[in-house]
Amino acid sequence: MAFDTQIQDLVGTSFTDQTAMDQWAADACKEIIHRLPRDLKMKCATRSTLNASTTTLDLDSKGAILHATRLSADSGGYEKACRRIDGRYGDLTNDSTDLHYYATATDPVYFITNNSSGNPTLFVRPNPTNAQPSYIHHISYPTVDVSADSTIANFPDEAEYLVVLYTSMKALHQQMNSKQSDLPSLALPPAPTSPTLSTTAVSFSQTAPTFTKPAVALDFAQVNDYIDTNEDVELSSAKLQEISAQLNEFNSNINNEQTEFNKENVEYQAQLQISLANAQFDNQEDARKLQKFQTEVSAYQAEVNSKVQEFTQTLQKHSTDYQWLVAQYGQLKSDYSQGLQALSGGKKGK
Repeated sequence: MAFDTQIQDLVGTSFTDQTAMDQWAADACKEIIHRLPRDLKMKCATRSTLNASTTTLDLDSKGAILHATRLSADSGGYEKACRRIDGRYGDLTNDSTDLHYYATATDPVYFITNNSSGNPTLFVRPNPTNAQPSYIHHISYPTVDVSADSTIANFPDEAEYLVVLYTSMKALHQQMNSKQSDLPSLALPPAPTSPTLSTTAVSFSQTAPTFTKPAVALDFAQVNDYIDTNEDVELSSAKLQEISAQLNEFNSNINNEQTEFNKENVEYQAQLQISLANAQFDNQEDARKLQKFQTEVSAYQAEVNSKVQEFTQTLQKHSTDYQWLVAQYGQLKSDYSQGLQALSGGKKGK
């Protein structure tokens, strides 16, 4: 089963950002390798050869150096282990009078310092030649194509599931960030305008009721910060509880506002009916205007009620989805941390 299928089993099939998953999987491999014991690090190693044409090793994109050897003779020699010395003593490897740092074919050394261009570089002394090459064994960070790969070369089999967990955590976090920008908004229709009546004994100037939505500021960004910066699921859960309380208060306020709106509308409709009845006796055109206005007010009330209900349901679902993402993130993080701890504690490879 390809890695992307395993990841989507944990985060949902709607997440399809292959480029991001490839990068997160590669990042996971780096983090896991850094925590592995030496026996498992050896599963992540490759060998670079130094000789007369390539006497040094550029360490950019290379992982930790595990060990280095150098052939001790042009023919019939042996690979001698190179001892590592501090880079500040590198030049003393050429000083035959220095008993500590002078390098020979039977006692080779290696050191790491910057080359003339300022790049971190590994040097071996005596300088490798074609007949007496040097072999540098170092960590090689793998790349992962989650849509095609189900195994990772040069990587412990027992650590591959941690790559899935790590990548799933990052995918969930990206979805949390997306949720922050997807908060719904309550867009109310414009209120109907009171009609202008003719100059008769009947008048109607009462203002139509309007729905004023309550304000709410849900700080999902703080939840993301707790997870992204502090990696603290407990703080994020506490913040989500605070947001949940805000939502409950908001729902209460919006219900109160809707009740008040409906109450005002009942009074408004009563006054409208009185004016309408009076107008029927005095001016048929005013009566027609008032009847039309009454229909508009009723439609306005129905649309407001519908939009408030839709907004409340969407906001609640948004909050529920976000809480699920945080809970799932916390579970995956716990599983990942426990698995990483088990491997770094010295669990043997296959």
